[in-house]
Order: sequence, then C-alpha cells, then structure tokens
Amino acid sequence: MSLLLICNGLFIIYSILLSRGVYLDWEVHGFSAWLKSLGILKLLDIPKVLLACALILLSIFMYLGARIAWCVSLILLATVVFLDVAVYKEIGTQAYCSFALGIGLLISWRAFPHHSLTSAGFVAFICIISLLSFSMLGSLYIGEEFKPHITSLMDAFYFSIVCMTTLGFGDIVPITSNSRIFTLTVVILGITVFTTSIVYVMGFLARGTRDIVKKRIAKMHNHFIIIGSSVLASQLEKGLREQGKPVIAICSDKNNAFYDASANIVEGDPTNIKTLQAANISRANWVATLSESDAENTFILLTIQECPETSAKLITIINKDENRDKISRLRPDMLFSLASLGKEIMMKVLCDESIKSSDVTDLLLNKYLKS
Repeated sequence: MSLLLICNGLFIIYSILLSRGVYLDWEVHGFSAWLKSLGILKLLDIPKVLLACALILLSIFMYLGARIAWCVSLILLATVVFLDVAVYKEIGTQAYCSFALGIGLLISWRAFPHHSLTSAGFVAFICIISLLSFSMLGSLYIGEEFKPHITSLMDAFYFSIVCMTTLGFGDIVPITSNSRIFTLTVVILGITVFTTSIVYVMGFLARGTRDIVKKRIAKMHNHFIIIGSSVLASQLEKGLREQGKPVIAICSDKNNAFYDASANIVEGDPTNIKTLQAANISRANWVATLSESDAENTFILLTIQECPETSAKLITIINKDENRDKISRLRPDMLFSLASLGKEIMMKVLCDESIKSSDVTDLLLNKYLKS
C-alpha cells in the first residue's frame, strides 16, 4: 500500500505537468525565480500538487502501520477525487487510480493498527506545513487580487497564519471572487487540520492515561474497591486515597464525574463479571457496594459471589430498612444503614438518653459472618 501511495502521488504530479504541456529545462531555468516557476501551474493545480507530496510523505508512516497516516491518506485521496470530479470536471485515469487506492485502504484497514504520539505529531506537522505552503504559494500567485497586494514571502506567511488560525485582522483583504474563494478555502482547511490534529493527539494522550491506570490497577493487591455513583462512594474513595490506601472505584462512564480526576476508576457495569475482574477483585481486601439503589446493590453482591477465587470481604449499604432482611440473605460481611443510625440517635436525643460509642457502633454496623 505504501508503494502504491507513492506511485499515486507521483502520477498526480506527472498528470498535472503533462496536462500543462510543460517541459522543464532544469539546467537553464533552475527554478531560481520561484514565482516565475509557479506560473507553470494554475491556481487549482497547487492544492493537488501539495496533496500528492503529502501522500508521498505519508507513505513512510503507512509502511510502519500508523493508523493516523491511514486515516489522513484516505481523506487526501477523497479530496483528490473530489477535485477531479467537482472542480476540474475531468474523470480520468488518475481519478480512477485514486478512487481504487482509497477502496484498497478501506479494505485493508486492519493492517494499520498502531497508535503512536510520534506518528500523530509528524502527520499533523505534515498537514500543517502542506496547508501553509498551499496558502503562501496561492496568496503569492494571486497577490494582486488582495488589498494591499501580497508581493513578498513575509506578507504571504503573515496572511497564511492569520487565515489558518482564523484570527482575521482585516489588514489584508481579498477584493476579487478568486481571492475570496481562496481565502475561504484556507480558513476551512485550517480549521479542519488544526481540529483533527488536536483531537487525535489529545485522544492518544487520553488512551495513554487509561493504559497507565490499567497497569497501576493490575499491580494492586489487598486494595479497596468502591462500587457506586453517589456522594458517599466518592467521599469514601477520596478519604481512603488521602490516607494512602490503594483504592479503586467502579462506576458507569456517565457517572464518573462523582470522582476526582486522580482517582483510579474502572468504567463499566458493576453487575458484569468482566468489570469486576478489571478492578482486580480476586486480590482485593474489601469491596463496598454503595449504590443508591438496594436492587443494584443486591445484583452486585450476587455477581461478586460468582467471581472465581474472590476472598474479599463485602460491605453494603441499605437505603431502605424494609430491604434489610432480603439483602442479609446474601450474607455480606457488613450491612451499613444510615437510616437506622439517624433514627436511633435522634430518638435518644429527643428522649434525653445518653449516647454511648458502643451503641453507635452497633447501630452503624450490623455484622453477619459468612457460613
């Protein structure tokens, strides 16, 4: 695929030069006068030449199996086909070759599995440099169609950066239809290139962070597992972490906002055995089910008991006292009831009875030994 990509890029450049009837004498002209040399191309030929050069450079990372190179190459090939069909209105051999190569890339997507920050950064660099080159060459090519005229490399570079970053100071203004269309093209491509590059790099960093968390969780033993998306669960996890205890929180991906960014979080359904295994439950010391639903806590306890080689102690919260007997049948090591605690303490206060620490302990924790 990499070799085909190189051949396609060279064929694009060759087709453009051949269509212009250009025969270059490099020894005589030498392209020393770059602006004069640029005159061999029409304005709409410039992006195709740059696209071809980008495809040739991307072939290096395609050979290494980089997923971002595959993705960007696919987009560039689609752009080449679009230019031939919609802009040039010429469907020739080169357009068919680009289309066929794009189909081939789609079919062979499994051959490009690698994600690398280096590859992502370099591909983003290629895209930005290509767009910058297109913007500079194009603005110089039609420099007289701007007010004031763009006549130097510095002016072209300044105008290109202003357009690509969508700053738009307004000191250089397009005054013709061609220059306005060209400026809009640079702005749209600039937004696309910068957004795609930033999103991919940030996505790679996020995946890297998740991989680090997974490796850290895999090494944990005698740790605490907090299950649930509630204020109590988040505060307990934070308290254990502040005391230097190894702790993992399990919650659904839409409810992880309850926990701090520095927490070790396993996202998923806690009633799924694979989610519990991802939290290394077989080596855990304590598991606390602190969901705000007694039914969910019950299903979580049942799932934990189905996990093989699990010796962790179980503590669960009771949200409604009428569910105490039902949950106790699952024989958790501890039942935790805030409602009972609050009721009994308030009754003692209202009846002017003394409150002993042993009474609070008995009310707070209802212990059941596993058979």
